[in-house]
Amino acid sequence: MKRLLALLVSAALVSPSAAQVKTVVPVVEVAPVGVSGAAAAGASLSKPALAPTLSAPTLTAPSLTPTLTLPSPASGRGIQTAAVQVLAQPAVPSAINAAKAATPQDGAKAAVPDVGPAVQVDAQSKPADAERAAKEVSRTEPAPVAKAVRQTQGRLGKLQPPAGTPERLADISLVPTPGKEYFRSPADWRDEVMYSLMLDRFARSPEGRPLGDPKNGTSRHGGDIKGLTAKLDYLKDMGVTTLIMSPVTMGVPEAYHGYAPTHLLAVDPHLGTMEDYKNLVSEAHKRGLKVVLDLVLNHTGPVFEYKEGSQWRGMDGEAKEIGPWEQELYPLEMKDPKHFTRRGVIDDWANRDQSQYGDFPPNYRHWATENPETQGLLIQVASWWLKEADVDGVRLDAIRHMNPGFVKRFSREIKAYAGSLGKKNFLVLGENSTGVDGEVAKDLELGTDSGYNYPEYRRQSFALHGKAPTRQLEDSFRSAHDALGGALGRIVRFIDNHDTYRFLRQGEPEGLLKAAFAFLLFSAGFPLVYYGAEQAFRQIEGRLTPEGGDRPADPQNREDMFAEGEFKSESSKGDKFDASSPTYKLLQKLAETRKDLAPLRRGAQYVRWSDPWGAGVYAFSRIHEGQEVLVVINTAAEAREAEMFVDGGITPVGSALTDALDGAYGVESHAGAEGGSKVTVRVPAHGARVLVRRAK
Repeated sequence: MKRLLALLVSAALVSPSAAQVKTVVPVVEVAPVGVSGAAAAGASLSKPALAPTLSAPTLTAPSLTPTLTLPSPASGRGIQTAAVQVLAQPAVPSAINAAKAATPQDGAKAAVPDVGPAVQVDAQSKPADAERAAKEVSRTEPAPVAKAVRQTQGRLGKLQPPAGTPERLADISLVPTPGKEYFRSPADWRDEVMYSLMLDRFARSPEGRPLGDPKNGTSRHGGDIKGLTAKLDYLKDMGVTTLIMSPVTMGVPEAYHGYAPTHLLAVDPHLGTMEDYKNLVSEAHKRGLKVVLDLVLNHTGPVFEYKEGSQWRGMDGEAKEIGPWEQELYPLEMKDPKHFTRRGVIDDWANRDQSQYGDFPPNYRHWATENPETQGLLIQVASWWLKEADVDGVRLDAIRHMNPGFVKRFSREIKAYAGSLGKKNFLVLGENSTGVDGEVAKDLELGTDSGYNYPEYRRQSFALHGKAPTRQLEDSFRSAHDALGGALGRIVRFIDNHDTYRFLRQGEPEGLLKAAFAFLLFSAGFPLVYYGAEQAFRQIEGRLTPEGGDRPADPQNREDMFAEGEFKSESSKGDKFDASSPTYKLLQKLAETRKDLAPLRRGAQYVRWSDPWGAGVYAFSRIHEGQEVLVVINTAAEAREAEMFVDGGITPVGSALTDALDGAYGVESHAGAEGGSKVTVRVPAHGARVLVRRAK
C-alpha cells in the first residue's frame, strides 16, 4: 500500500581508527526459541561479544501461542536484558462467527511515537555527517494510492459483481469443505524465498483485456490470474517458494492496483474468477509454492460521499449522516454507517487521530476497526477466503492505520481458524511502511508473525549503491536489533517493492545487483524479491533518497512484464520472462545456495566487517548447528580485500573455506595478531563470496 514517505537515509558512523575496525567484531544472534546463542552456534565459540545473545521466535507448528523471548545477556559488554514473554492467546474458531466485545486494552488507541518532521535529502547528495541518525519519518499523504481514482474517477462506471457471488455473510459458511485436505503450512517461514508482484502488470493470458489507455501507468493493462498461473514454473525454477500478489478482491475499475475494494467476497472480474484463483493456489501448491493473500481491511474504495463535505471533522465530529452510496458495497451487512469511522479525509498525516481514524484522500472510506462488531465481520471475511482458496497466509495492508486491538484479535482468531484446517503455522504479515524500528516491533507484539523492514530499507540505500560506507549497513542492522531483538530473524527483507523505487536506477551498472541480492537473500529474515528485479528492471530516477510525496515511485516501478504490454521502460521492453538472463541466473544460484546451506536460512548472524570510510567490504557470518557460513559482499566498483574474524571454535586456524558461488576460490583461516581465527578475503567489484569450510 502506498506510503510515500520522505526520509533521511542513515548516516555513516566514522570509526576513530583503522586498527579498531580490524579488531571489532559485532555480534548479533538470531537463534531458535529456547536455544541459547552458544548452543545454536556450537559448543565452543571464540569471538568477542559486543551485543547480547538473542533467541528468535521461529514460526513452527503446532503452537498457537508464539513466545518472544529475550534471554540474559552474553558475556562481554552485552546489554542486560530481562526475559520478556509476549503470548497470543488462541481463540475458538466459532468465535469468528459472532461479534465479540473487545477488552479495554483491545480498544485502546495505538501509541505512535512522536517522530517529528521529515528531513529531506537532496537528490544528488551524499549521506549526512555522523551523529545524524535517520529517526524521523514523514507521514505524508499516500497520494499515488488514490491517484488513479483522482484522475479517472467517474469515467469507468460501476463494476457489476459476478453471478453467483455471495452478497451477504449470511450466505457463506466457515465449515470446512467435506473431504478437502488443506495444504500444510511450512515448518519454518525462514526457509522461504518470497516474490511479490502486481497482477495487472505481471502476466496476461489470452483472456486478459486492458481497460483505458494501456500506455498510461494508472490504467488497467490486462494482467490476470490465469497469466500468473502460466508462469508458476518460471518462478519456481528461479527458487521462489512463496507468492505475494496484489489484492484480488473486486474494487473500483480505476484502481488497477487492487487497494480500493468494494466487494470483499468476490474476485475482481478484470483479474479472473474465484475458480481461477482457486486453481492458481492449487497449481502453486502442486509445485510446493505457498500463496499469501493481500487483504485490504483498513478501508474501502469510494463507496459513499458525505452530505456535509468530506473535510476532517475531528474526534468529536463523526458524521451522523452520509450521502448516497457511490459504489455498491458487499457484503451487504457492512453497508451500514456504523461500520465506518466517518470523520472525514485526512489532511494532516502527522496527527495520530487522523492517521488511525481518517479516510485516505480523496475518498477511500475507513473501516471502524475499533468497533467489535466490525472486527468480527472483517475476520469472518478473511476466514472465508482461507477456507475457500486454501491460502497459506494473509498480508494485512496498512496496519498502522488500524485499531491495534483489531490487529491483535485478527491475528489470534485467523490463526486459530487456520489451525482448525490443519494450517498450524499460518502467516500473518503486517504491512507498516514506518521508518521507525520500534513501530515494527509493536506490530509483532500485537500477534502478527512478520512485518516489513522499511526502516532498514531506507537506511541502507546509499551503502548498497556504493555511495556510502558499508558501516551504514552495520549501523542499520544494530538499530533494527536494538528494537526487534531476535524477532529480526522473522522480518520480511526487501531492496524494492511496489511502493518504492526499483533498486537499480537508470545509468547504474547491472553488477550492483550481485552484492545487493546476496545481501538480501543471505541476511537474517524472509527475503522478498519484487517482480522484474530478476530481469534487471530499472527506475527512471537518479536520486537515491527514498521516494517522497513529491517524487513517487509509481507507476514507473510497475511496468508491464508481459511482451504485449505497452507500459514499458527501456529496461522492461519485450518479453521479460527470460530464464537465461544473467540476473535470473544469479538469483537462481543465490536461492539454490540459500536452500543448500541451512545457516543462511536459520542461522544466528554476526557482523564481521564493515568499512567506515566508503564503499567496499561488508561481511557477516551465519551460524547454525555448528556450521559457520561467511558472507562477504563488496559495494565498490573495484576489487577489495579485508581481513576479519571467524568463529575460532567452528572455523579454527588452518580451516580451508571454499566459495559456494565460485568453487575455484578458497581461503584458509590463520591466527590473528590479536588472537583468534581470521581470514583474508578478496571480493570482485560489486561481488559476493559465500565461504564454507570444506570437510577434510
